Amino acid sequence: MTSFFGQYLLVKGIVSRTQLDAAIELQDKTNQTLAQIALFAGVLSQQQLQKLPLSGCENDTLFTQAVVSLGWISRTVIETLHAQQRTVQLTLGEALVQHGYLRDNNLPNLLADYHYWNLRNLQKFSAAVAASDFAKLVDIFSYTLTQYMLEVYGVHVRPNFANSAPVPSATSWVWQMDLPDTHLNIMVPDSGAGMALLAQRAELIDSLHLSALLPEQPSGLTEAPSAMAPERFFASLLQGLLTDIEAEGLHQMVAQVLHSNNSPATAKSCLRCCYSVEGELFNVYFCAA
Repeated sequence: MTSFFGQYLLVKGIVSRTQLDAAIELQDKTNQTLAQIALFAGVLSQQQLQKLPLSGCENDTLFTQAVVSLGWISRTVIETLHAQQRTVQLTLGEALVQHGYLRDNNLPNLLADYHYWNLRNLQKFSAAVAASDFAKLVDIFSYTLTQYMLEVYGVHVRPNFANSAPVPSATSWVWQMDLPDTHLNIMVPDSGAGMALLAQRAELIDSLHLSALLPEQPSGLTEAPSAMAPERFFASLLQGLLTDIEAEGLHQMVAQVLHSNNSPATAKSCLRCCYSVEGELFNVYFCAA
């Protein structure tokens, strides 16, 4: 909620980036992470916390995945800690009010307008996707992306907008999906804060080294976050997409990863889909050649 509400305030020109950063900094100083609450409650020791190479355990989702997979804290206790955390948490709106960047009596109206703005964006996204030549594929990709990012990275992703746009001159990863009647290229540009956030989260997950903390024959590792570089993430995402497509009955499809910096020479139709990654944006291009 915090990052997406902050993005709304920036887009509307209600606050500046400097003001937003100051409010987020106040949140960071005020709010406690789940790891800090667990330490205070005595359900996690300092020695255990030091074994987790999470930078301050600032990501509650990854912290939860780790301690539950290691058997240190049960899910029931985690839920209780979450409830305690919510009762004392400072929201972004409250932080902006404390700094004097927003008036307290304006906050309810802004939150209501934000929810309407977000719903309208999702409706526009769905309408633009539905008008494309490959609507079903984009829709499945978006669903797979949001689910996979939350389960593996602990990151919330939302579709932001979709429109027709020229392909950028350089891309970092390109996948080609061969359909019975066309070739569909899925491209992720190598620029943007959203991609940087994804890379940072991949490094964070890779630093967990959960296997080193577990017994020689561990059990219950299915819920542990996987060490995964961005390239592997998108390759796995594409595999999940193919699985979902197969479940949808779209057969005779072959996909290959093309680590290329060249855009397709000719595109009959190209759709740019923009996604919010915790408030930062990154683009995915779908082009039929």
